Amino acid sequence: MFSEEIADYRRVAVIRKMSASSTSDLSTPAAPSVRTASRTDPARVELWFRRGLLVVSAMVAVVLLASAGLMLWAQNEFAPPESVVSAHSQMLARDGTLYYSLKDYPYTVSAYMPIFYGLEATTIRLGIPAPTGGRLITFTALLSLIAMCWQVVLLYTKDRLAAWIAAILLAASPLMIYWGVVAQVDILAVSLAMTAFYFYSRDHVQATPHTLWLAGLFAGLALFTKQTMVAIPTAIFLLLCLRRDWKRAAGFALGFGGGMIVLVLAINAALDGRFLANTVFANLNPMSLAKFATQAQYLVGVCAGLLVVVAATLGFCFQKRTQAPLVYLACATLVFLATAPKIGSDTNYQLELAATLAVVAGVGLHQAEFFQKFFRGSQHWVTLLLLPLGVHVWIGARVGVNMLLTRVATEQMFRSEIDGLRQYVPASGAKVLSTDFNASARLHGRMDVEPLIYGLLVKAGRVDPEPVRRDLEHAAFSTVILDHDVFKPNASDDLELTALPPAQLDEIRRHYQLVAHVAGPYMDGAFVYKPKDSE
Repeated sequence: MFSEEIADYRRVAVIRKMSASSTSDLSTPAAPSVRTASRTDPARVELWFRRGLLVVSAMVAVVLLASAGLMLWAQNEFAPPESVVSAHSQMLARDGTLYYSLKDYPYTVSAYMPIFYGLEATTIRLGIPAPTGGRLITFTALLSLIAMCWQVVLLYTKDRLAAWIAAILLAASPLMIYWGVVAQVDILAVSLAMTAFYFYSRDHVQATPHTLWLAGLFAGLALFTKQTMVAIPTAIFLLLCLRRDWKRAAGFALGFGGGMIVLVLAINAALDGRFLANTVFANLNPMSLAKFATQAQYLVGVCAGLLVVVAATLGFCFQKRTQAPLVYLACATLVFLATAPKIGSDTNYQLELAATLAVVAGVGLHQAEFFQKFFRGSQHWVTLLLLPLGVHVWIGARVGVNMLLTRVATEQMFRSEIDGLRQYVPASGAKVLSTDFNASARLHGRMDVEPLIYGLLVKAGRVDPEPVRRDLEHAAFSTVILDHDVFKPNASDDLELTALPPAQLDEIRRHYQLVAHVAGPYMDGAFVYKPKDSE
């Protein structure tokens, strides 16, 4: 992609030199020189603008490559959900099972659709340790997402500069830099969704035959990677309706919707109901306005420049040719508003919205004729959008560098913690109850009880807490690892902390003793408990 841009600005330089040479040969230089200056100045500005984009692209590439190098070096989690997914993928690779009954051990929820688990389990079977294999999948998906963003904007605008800007805005987003190397389902799901939008866009813009079914295929793959990826199929259906293509809209709704329903019900029946129990019913976590406020605050903080560009150029995009990205953005926004307040959600819920914002920003800049106005030196307000563009890239670079430094320091603390916990955690066999997901995945290779989701399900009355309480009473767990000292008051009422039911904590106090306190990167570290009659 960038090689084409290099060739473009070289051609601009050649044309400018030819213009200057022809001007110097004129016998009456005065009047023509003024006209020549007016012609060559835009070319000079465009040349330096392209050079600036190359520098910015190189900076973003350095941050992404440094993040990729770090993901290969780090052995421990970048985010707690990564360890949960890693543990489930290891269990799938080893035991061939993924979705579990909530009536017996293991009390853990495979909260996502099966594609990412299957891919990561495949890398484990090939000898690539978790979570490295999953991170390779995610980073590859990130590169594909950036390429698809470029292609989508190029398709709607036929403007390489607009596509280039959109790709930079996406790649420089702190959200992409952070989640782009995490062994989680989200980047892969968004990449598949953007690929689906690209194939739909070929049908929308070029009327290319047979691409609508490819759009449906990739939308289905996105949905079977993460079940909340409903924005893209909804957008495709709405766009077909807006085009008054009723026959194809009905065909897409019946084919895609019917196919997904049949496939989900078939898998659920084969697993005796465990599929929907894990992916739907166990995910019905409580909603919190405070959680939504936190999500919105972070989105505005890291995407402020991008949001300004989209808001300023939105009005230029309400044309028949360029309305499709707006519909996709609207659907992604609605999904974000519906899911971001959920307890347990993280900034990964913002990824699809951030990707569609980058696409709409690229299309909007082209429609507003930002590049032509800026190269001519126009004083139109649109040219001021260079400032929020620069702010977005600067925030991305700043947050990206800070994130890399933080991850290096956190990895070192994790390694020290794992060394301290290794002697207390059996590799297999005996049960372990741990609120430290990273330790469970690294040292135990599985999750016997996943306290966060387990605690929420117990409070909701969907899981019986008695089996775990009885096992604690009989000291059936060889090791219990908590994030606090149960023999001291713990007044926290944060729903996102991995708190066990009070009755189970009482059993730990009666039948277990604190044997170690290991410092770690989270809160007060890990508190290790062993049965009182153990040596």
